[in-house]
Amino acid sequence: MKNKKINLTGNRQRAALVLSFLIPSMVMLALFVVNRIYPFGDRSFLFSDMYHQYMPFFSELLHKVRGGENLSFSFNVGIGSNFLALFVYYLASPFHIFSLLVPESYLMEFMSYLIVLKIGLAGLTSYLYLGRRSGLSGAGKGDALSAGSGAGGEMGALFFSCFYALSGFMAAYNYNIMWVDCVVLLPLIVLGLERLVREGRCGLYCVTLALSIFTNYYISIMICIFLVLYFGLLLVTERRGMRDICRRDVPRFALYSLLAGGMAAMLLVPEVCAILRTDFGDMDFPEKIESYFSILDMLARHCVCVYTERGLDHWPNIYCGSAVLLMIPLYLMNRRISIREKFCRMGLAGFLLLSFGTNMLDFIWHGLNYPDSLPARQSFVYIFLVLTMCHDAYRHVRELEGQQILYGYLWAAGFFLFCEKFVDHEDFEWGVKLLTLAFVSLYAVLLYLYRTKEDGTLHRGLAVMALTIVVAECTVNTYVTSLGTVSRSAYLGQQEDYKALYQETKGREEGFYRLEKFTRKTKNDGTLTGYPTASLFSSTLNSQVMDMYERLGMRHSKVYYGFDGATALTSAMLNVAYMFGESADYENGLYTLIGHSGDIFLYQCNAALPFGYVAPVGYDLPEGYEDQGLKLQNRMVNDLGVEGVLFRKEEGEQRGDNVEFTPQEGGYYYAILTASGTGKVDCIGGSTVEEKYKDLKDGSILYLGYLEKEQTITLTNGDEDDETPKVQADIYRMDQAVLWEALELLSARHMEDVEWKNDTLTGSLELAEAGRVILSVPYEAGWQVRVNGEEARGELFGGCLMAFDLEPGEYRFEMKYVPEGSGAGIMVSIMSIAAFCGITALRRRRGRPQKPVETERNDRAACGAEAKEGAGREDT
Repeated sequence: MKNKKINLTGNRQRAALVLSFLIPSMVMLALFVVNRIYPFGDRSFLFSDMYHQYMPFFSELLHKVRGGENLSFSFNVGIGSNFLALFVYYLASPFHIFSLLVPESYLMEFMSYLIVLKIGLAGLTSYLYLGRRSGLSGAGKGDALSAGSGAGGEMGALFFSCFYALSGFMAAYNYNIMWVDCVVLLPLIVLGLERLVREGRCGLYCVTLALSIFTNYYISIMICIFLVLYFGLLLVTERRGMRDICRRDVPRFALYSLLAGGMAAMLLVPEVCAILRTDFGDMDFPEKIESYFSILDMLARHCVCVYTERGLDHWPNIYCGSAVLLMIPLYLMNRRISIREKFCRMGLAGFLLLSFGTNMLDFIWHGLNYPDSLPARQSFVYIFLVLTMCHDAYRHVRELEGQQILYGYLWAAGFFLFCEKFVDHEDFEWGVKLLTLAFVSLYAVLLYLYRTKEDGTLHRGLAVMALTIVVAECTVNTYVTSLGTVSRSAYLGQQEDYKALYQETKGREEGFYRLEKFTRKTKNDGTLTGYPTASLFSSTLNSQVMDMYERLGMRHSKVYYGFDGATALTSAMLNVAYMFGESADYENGLYTLIGHSGDIFLYQCNAALPFGYVAPVGYDLPEGYEDQGLKLQNRMVNDLGVEGVLFRKEEGEQRGDNVEFTPQEGGYYYAILTASGTGKVDCIGGSTVEEKYKDLKDGSILYLGYLEKEQTITLTNGDEDDETPKVQADIYRMDQAVLWEALELLSARHMEDVEWKNDTLTGSLELAEAGRVILSVPYEAGWQVRVNGEEARGELFGGCLMAFDLEPGEYRFEMKYVPEGSGAGIMVSIMSIAAFCGITALRRRRGRPQKPVETERNDRAACGAEAKEGAGREDT
């Protein structure tokens, strides 16, 4: 009988283990079917950054690996970018290696269903952790999966693992495919830390933390901060003596944490070097403390179907099941859980809540930076901590009085009353409150029956009902708050046309050149298709390029620089030789239509420069001219020795909120915004009838095209929700003769025999007189430049492009890119792995790890002397 009971328990645990993976995965898969995500329809799970960044970056990774290129550098990412840094930030997950086995046409499906797999794994790892917590009360030492000895059993671990895998954090950010790995690993890391403190066993902690840092160093920053706090919590709750803390616990924690970082250093060190060259490298610590919102406002976001925040507001996405509102009061009322334990865990949870709403703490948690949208990215560690407390309360629920469950329910109901009175936010609607209260009521009834009834058959029925309600709640919340989709055919439909036209340009050009678009689908179109471009949306971009784009009136932000806003002059200086358009209406004297494929048209830029053009010695962007990109370019032309004005201001007319302009002579016209607040502008009239501009700021330039005499255009606000609808802009006409003279001067001398591969660039140059050769490739510390066989260090044009002041003579350029810090990172990783292996081998040689230290813990069945001394006395 005993063996039969053990087998039944083991079968239940194995079934629960499988379900912990299957339930979250199947919920997501069912929602894929409902949302008609391919192959169940023509929709795709490309949402937000997954649409603009991850799909293009995965595509470039495939292009590079299948083309036999290394991962050092890419000319298809912006105007040239450190691809290793991008790989570390977005693509380093070990799961992503399987993308190389997938046809490129199904790459987005690989990404979408990989997210489903990872969400299932998050449920599995959290079940493993919660099961191990339950197993501490009576399971054998090696029974890491046991969850059956406490009252909660394996079903309790299953319930809360579902809430973890389908939490508000996952609903908001599940499309961030590189972040989900760290959510999967967090329960294992914490389990490893607990083993390290209690048993001295280092393997699980060190390896899983190293894997987390390797996979995504950014989210791992938040995990590491949490680990320091949780380590302190363990020292208090485990009642460690000061001697043990100083001589054993702290050194051990520091050693294995550093080894974990060291093992990931091969990616971590070059990534840090790259990040310091972005705007995120400017760590301006806030000068005064500010609070974004109250604790009550944040707690209200525990309700079901509260809309997820992904914008610039700071709201945390902390939903993790409405049962939390019932279980936390029960956790606090349970006498089997010591006050020491309650105080530490509730204190840590309170600190995490405070971090969401306080600017200084928010700044620290996000790696000494404020997030550019997608707020409270550390909320998953709060969710994990809260669900751990809820699980502890559930395991001991049968030790409560029946009336205490009623008190917990009344606390939850009182919470709703407080929210109704004091929380005034559009996300906290009546439907949200009623639905949450309904779920809490169901959980309260089931808990009360479970506590007061002794029938085992009834208990099993209650468990099935509870699991059904948990799955229903998670499904409803995820359906309402997650899963944005786009048309699959619209996203991929024209890719073959772009590729065919790019191949056509290769037959027309021999040197280095770029292609751009009049209208774009994503902010990384060149990277998506696989051609050299002049736009980039990435957290790892070189901020010096962004600064130059800003000065020239082109699109820019902290994580983006875009070709939109380029003039004929700046386009030529960036070596843009061809443009893609979605109509034949862009042809004029600047752009010649040379072909089309499907609905995509290819234009040749008549205003173009060869790669490696030569300007006068010392030529650079002049100082000043903030938000005056057209006046800046006038000065640039004059500094070349060209007389005349390239851009001459014309008279537009302000009509209400709009700007109206009627040219008195035909020509090429540009507009420049003269006030901030207008993010989108529509141009009505002109050669394309209507043109839309977005991502605008004060000083942004708009290309209006060729306007005939008396052809009226109107600039109007393109954002219906803009509270400042007035458009303020100046109109300029470009002098074609001045442009051709400037381009002729720059192109008179230039590099010949230019050859470029993924991380190398070579060319020859002959100068009859001194000059500055300008390369439209940004300088980074990884570039190794040799001129005539000798190492050379050049100048910067515009603060970012490589330039070399040369005397008359013949020159041979040989350039190669090696990511800064890559060599040092590899050495640190090798030494750290060797040290970890050596320590592990030495420990095994000396014998098994020490036995767990006997401590008073709330999650042991024989919980300690205070329970024997009297129900009224608690450990303080």
